Amino acid sequence: MARRIDDDVRSISSYLTKKQNNFDMVMGLVRDTVRCSAQTITMLHNNDPKNAAKNLESAARMVASLKKYDAEFGYHSKQAYQEYAEAKIFFGIKKSREILSFAKVGVDEESYLMGLMDVMGELKREILECLRENKIMEADAYFNMMKEIYDGTRSVRFAEAVLNGFRRKQDVARILVESAGSDILSFKVKR
Repeated sequence: MARRIDDDVRSISSYLTKKQNNFDMVMGLVRDTVRCSAQTITMLHNNDPKNAAKNLESAARMVASLKKYDAEFGYHSKQAYQEYAEAKIFFGIKKSREILSFAKVGVDEESYLMGLMDVMGELKREILECLRENKIMEADAYFNMMKEIYDGTRSVRFAEAVLNGFRRKQDVARILVESAGSDILSFKVKR
């Protein structure tokens, strides 16, 4: 009888060792994806689209690797997917003045919506930089994208258990839109 339990425990331990190794790999990919996505955003703010594109490609490969483990560890990958979504959406805005669709970003629904909300802070930063450089038309273009994102997501209302953290991000987005509009108006009045 004891021998049979030993065999079972040995088999289960082998299974759990493999699962632990997969988890460790996933967490490393999550950290690297988050870091790579943040670097992409920084490169875009610093007007370095060539290196930003390379970084974004690296992040895309990591996201593809992470997706293979979603059945077991999808919950742990959410942050990486959100950060990647933010970076990819911001890249689309900076490169072609296009707010990328859900299908083009290639993450799950929740991560896409969270990434949309997070990109609002990046747009506000771009607006301030444009105003500093006296590029009012460019600031207006970024502001219009902020409004488009905010207005397009205002009707999204779900329980925290369904879309955790989204309402708070919506509230922050509203404040950012109001603040950016005020900044642009103040700049125009002073001209």
